[in-house]
Amino acid sequence: MAAAVRLEHVGIWAQGDAFEPTVAFYKAAFGWTLYRELDYPSRIAFLVDGQGGMIEILDQPGAPMAHPNHLSFAIPVAEYPAKRAELEALGRVFDLVLEMPSGDIVAYFNDPAGNRAQIVGRTGTFGQ
Repeated sequence: MAAAVRLEHVGIWAQGDAFEPTVAFYKAAFGWTLYRELDYPSRIAFLVDGQGGMIEILDQPGAPMAHPNHLSFAIPVAEYPAKRAELEALGRVFDLVLEMPSGDIVAYFNDPAGNRAQIVGRTGTFGQ
């Protein structure tokens, strides 16, 4: 059996005036860094987390990633209160917060372009 193919990146929409604030948000909120920026065929920024994760932010016509689709950012559950406060200070409003039977906390918000995202305070590792 062949090895699983790794997910390389997820592309999200941030058209026009939403592009720069959205790029800045992911840098400030999660410490992601700019890997590559392109101007053709449109303005595109690739941000990386230094651990294999990458987001492509596209300045193109289109709709933001809407519920139930979302980006998810995992942190240890002990860091959840501080990260939530940091995101709220960056203007994010949490409109759905779930305390799971596992002890995980899942909190949903929209980024500056309206893309759906969540932070997950994990009690353990997941997906490894």
